[in-house]
Amino acid sequence: MTVKNRICQISLALSSNNPENDNIVFPAQADKATRQQEREVNIKSLEAPCPRLGWPHDAHLQSCPHPMRMNVQHTDELRELHEALVLAIDNIIERWWKDEEAGFSKRMPLEAHEELLLRWIDGGDTASRPFDQHQGSWRPDFLIEEVPTTDGPESSKEQFRICEINARFAFNGFLITAYGQQGLLYLGAERKGFKGAAERDEIIDGLFTLFDPDLPLHLLKGREGGHDILMFLECAERRIGVVPKLISPQDLRLVSTPDSKTGYKLCCVIDIDQALSANTMHPKSSTLTDHATGEVLEEIYQVGLELHQQELQALSPEMLQHLSSRCFNDLRSVFLVHDKRLLGIVHQELDSLVHRHQVLTERQVEVLRRGIVHTILPGSPELKAFVRQCQESPSFKDNYILKPVRGGKGEGIIFGDEVSTGEWNEKLKALESAVLVPNGTTYVVQRQVQQPLYEVLLKEEEGVQRNRLVGTYMSIHGKYIGVGCWRSGPGRVCAISHEGAWMVSVV
Repeated sequence: MTVKNRICQISLALSSNNPENDNIVFPAQADKATRQQEREVNIKSLEAPCPRLGWPHDAHLQSCPHPMRMNVQHTDELRELHEALVLAIDNIIERWWKDEEAGFSKRMPLEAHEELLLRWIDGGDTASRPFDQHQGSWRPDFLIEEVPTTDGPESSKEQFRICEINARFAFNGFLITAYGQQGLLYLGAERKGFKGAAERDEIIDGLFTLFDPDLPLHLLKGREGGHDILMFLECAERRIGVVPKLISPQDLRLVSTPDSKTGYKLCCVIDIDQALSANTMHPKSSTLTDHATGEVLEEIYQVGLELHQQELQALSPEMLQHLSSRCFNDLRSVFLVHDKRLLGIVHQELDSLVHRHQVLTERQVEVLRRGIVHTILPGSPELKAFVRQCQESPSFKDNYILKPVRGGKGEGIIFGDEVSTGEWNEKLKALESAVLVPNGTTYVVQRQVQQPLYEVLLKEEEGVQRNRLVGTYMSIHGKYIGVGCWRSGPGRVCAISHEGAWMVSVV
């Protein structure tokens, strides 16, 4: 594969993509003064839309000013993969409780309270909230693997393989990418003939389609540190003139009222004086006083969630039902799409999706076979066969990983080539049943993608490194928005939380 066709990191100061001057310069080929200037311009550009105090944990300082250069074929392949994935998942979710023959709830069991909630959503007034119009925001992560092509014995291409779908938190990675892409303009990307692999305005406009800007907006946040949800507060104030109200689960209240079909309205406790001084009182805010407690309450019309599954579990069923009809990261995405087991369900359903349900073409099925990491479900026939192979050949595990079904940020991943045969078999034994491991971690088995190493210069003091990359792309209500941040680091797991760096892309 030639450099021109391969993903690579470039120095924007010295590279160009014009017809009369197509010149790719790697960061290491630029002098130190040029790289320092690029870094200073990059930091300044990131602090223009969001001042330094607005970047939680100084996340912008982990940004690398040297973007990853992709080509049009790369972005076209991601878009095609996404479109097939959305069609598949929409069909599966819509059939989840209705298709008894498919038996999804037996192949991918949920906690009892989760199943009750999702069955309630499915059996309730869902005509106004069909899943294929309310998926919320997804951010699938993908790995890269070099695969041979038919162009010659030495020919290969970069194949993207989705390894998980981040669908739990509405904002994660979106604003960081938007501001990073805007920063490319400061670095002269367009002048040099490059386009961003995502557009700042399209990302931000997409986020504002998740809710009605004419109504009060609440953001329900728990223990997650988060970056983008906090950055969104300032972004929203600039755009609609009011700061969304950040609340915690402890602030939630259900208030009895004859005006609601359920007999209750969803509210939160507020401090009026603080809300007025912080500019979080929307012109259409509705408040009341609970005379029994003296609490001042504000009605919640729409809410974004940033809660872990355990935090959702701590809420009452009635509270979850009211949240489910008002939250814009749909709880079907939170409990089903975010779960790594769904990738295994998609694999199992491919033939049915093309032949029986006729929602995919043969080409789209092949796109998904290539584009999703092979994922094996607990308690499945595929797992039984996998266990036999591991018993017959102890080294078979070395090409596989165990990944927590509900985790994130690369936490808890077990590499087969890093543990003993005994430890591996013990973990597999716990997966004999499809039921979630009580008070423990449930894993899926995934094939270990043999990722190529890319030369990257992330920090001046570390010099050029040969690292793996993890890519991501963004989707809002099923619409492909563009390529998100790349993460890179020296370890096998690339995450910003693991001291990795992030960078955006040009085409």
